[in-house]
Amino acid sequence: MNNSKYIAWKEYTENNRFLQGIELHIEKSWKRCRGRISPFRSEPVKRLSNNHLLASQVVSFDLMSIARPIMEDIYQFVENSGCAIVFVNSAAAVLDYCGDDELIKSLEQIGLAKGSLLAEGEIGTNAFGLALIERFPCSVIAEEHYLQRYHDLAESAAPVFDLTGHPLGVIGLITHKENHHRHSLGMVVAGARAIENQIQADILLREQNSRLDELDAILNVNSEAIFVWNSDRILMRMNQAASELLNLPQETLLGRHIGEFISYPSFISEAAEKKEPLTDVEVTVEVDGKSINCVINLQYVFSGDEIKWFIITAREQKEIHRLVQRQIGTKAAFTLADLPGESIQMKRVRRFIKIAAPSEASILIRGESGTGKNPTASAIHNESSYKEGPFLVYSCSSVPSEILVQELLGFEEEMLEKLPSGRPSKFELANGGSIYFQDVEALPVQAQGLLLNVIDLGIVQRLGSKRPVEVDVRIIASTTADIETGISKGNFRADLFYRLSAMEIRLPPLRERLEDLQILLDRIINRISHQLKRELKYDESIPGVLSKYSWPGNIRELEAVIGRAAVQAGLSGWIKKDHLPDYLLYQPELSTAPYGQSSIKTMDEVERENLIVAARLCRGNVSAMARYLGIGRTTVWRKINSFDLDIQNFRNL
Repeated sequence: MNNSKYIAWKEYTENNRFLQGIELHIEKSWKRCRGRISPFRSEPVKRLSNNHLLASQVVSFDLMSIARPIMEDIYQFVENSGCAIVFVNSAAAVLDYCGDDELIKSLEQIGLAKGSLLAEGEIGTNAFGLALIERFPCSVIAEEHYLQRYHDLAESAAPVFDLTGHPLGVIGLITHKENHHRHSLGMVVAGARAIENQIQADILLREQNSRLDELDAILNVNSEAIFVWNSDRILMRMNQAASELLNLPQETLLGRHIGEFISYPSFISEAAEKKEPLTDVEVTVEVDGKSINCVINLQYVFSGDEIKWFIITAREQKEIHRLVQRQIGTKAAFTLADLPGESIQMKRVRRFIKIAAPSEASILIRGESGTGKNPTASAIHNESSYKEGPFLVYSCSSVPSEILVQELLGFEEEMLEKLPSGRPSKFELANGGSIYFQDVEALPVQAQGLLLNVIDLGIVQRLGSKRPVEVDVRIIASTTADIETGISKGNFRADLFYRLSAMEIRLPPLRERLEDLQILLDRIINRISHQLKRELKYDESIPGVLSKYSWPGNIRELEAVIGRAAVQAGLSGWIKKDHLPDYLLYQPELSTAPYGQSSIKTMDEVERENLIVAARLCRGNVSAMARYLGIGRTTVWRKINSFDLDIQNFRNL
């Protein structure tokens, strides 16, 4: 023991004086130990209980799962050289070790085993405790140990830090002093850095997996199908909606080339070559021999000028149409309860609707203007098996004939400077529901043939398209015209008429069911009262006056008359006879008295009655009244003023 380290240790422990040649961190450790621990201490080393050791190992399980393989890798280089690789946690408790059996036995004999506390305050100066305190790699060899019992050992140890710089533990090598090698410290430092790198890699991997899980969660809550391909056209990501769209599990598609399981139009490849995005483009793709009509968007993620990722979002066309139906495919508002009346005619109408509505056959509604064809069509829809679908109203007379076919069938286009897009047909928008053709007699002959094909075949083909689209839609039509005359003149196809009129409903005019007038009057009064937010009442004489009129405008005209009267009644809400238009109060009547006993009307009375009839027929248009009566426009105005008539009452009919 006659060497410089031993002499320095002896001088300090006996005389509290440092000799030259002792490293600074060793001196500092000896100072901390002096007065706390006897250098000749021989008490057993403190150890964690088995339960505490197990708890510490469980807490550090992830750390040890990384450290253990690295400890074994280091041991491979020093095997059979009398060494042991030890790992202690941040409290300096030995969690694990591996090494030569003989050395491990000798270490256990002096109390250095799993659970032993190698802190400086417990066993004095040692490389493990010193590395935790100083937070840098160090070696403690032979007499550098403060306790004499460890002068035969040599350790090299390096701390292991987390990403925040907090020490997680220490990895070190223990051997007898004669076996100590100058490269030992380098090996444990490399082992510590390897553990730290693996910890960082695992954290980054967990973060990446967490981000991917978050991405998957975001993708899966999206109702659109989302596909992500790399630059080699390999599918890297897809959501649940994409799997449902293709009807294939994700596991069988991820990692495969796009061309292995899906066929798509060439213009998509052309757009990708030009790096041009696609927005809301309708396409038909083939997957396992099955055609899928969908609307797609194509976007790119670039790395420099090169495409790194292709991102495609897709939604099946029927889903798009369902969304559109929510916006434009209004629900049918009327039911059988909105077709009031106790007359034989109306009872017959309601009974026929109950019988006809459940079938899938087309229905033709015939009747004069204002008899309630629209509410009847709505009630038919609500009584049918299509009631959960949209109720789309198509006014044949309001669309110019030159664009009617395009509006009805929709179109697909592909122009030189434009990528494919299009517009769905009305039948597609009404798919699963009903489409109501108002004034069906106004359909051009070409459109009549297209409608007949839809009824017969259940398919529609857009203009400019080569693909038929299956539709399931109930056809309801109405007309005020004499279609049979149109057939004889070649304006309406007979075969379409026969298909539409397989079930035909004739709505009676109001003049043929005047017994229902009181019911209609009360319903109109109640509805207007609700709209005006005040109670309306009417004189007992009102029904009698109304029943004497022929009502050429039927229920619509009755609603207009009562509506104007309610406004004129003001805040009182009491409708009187003088609130009714003049043409109702002064109706020409044919005398039924015997010849010679009938009263003779004056010329003024005759003129007034004729003027009222002309105003009603011409809806208050003075120029038309002048032509109808064969007199000048100025004369018409003069007579209106002389008879104190309000021309406005006739204009709103």
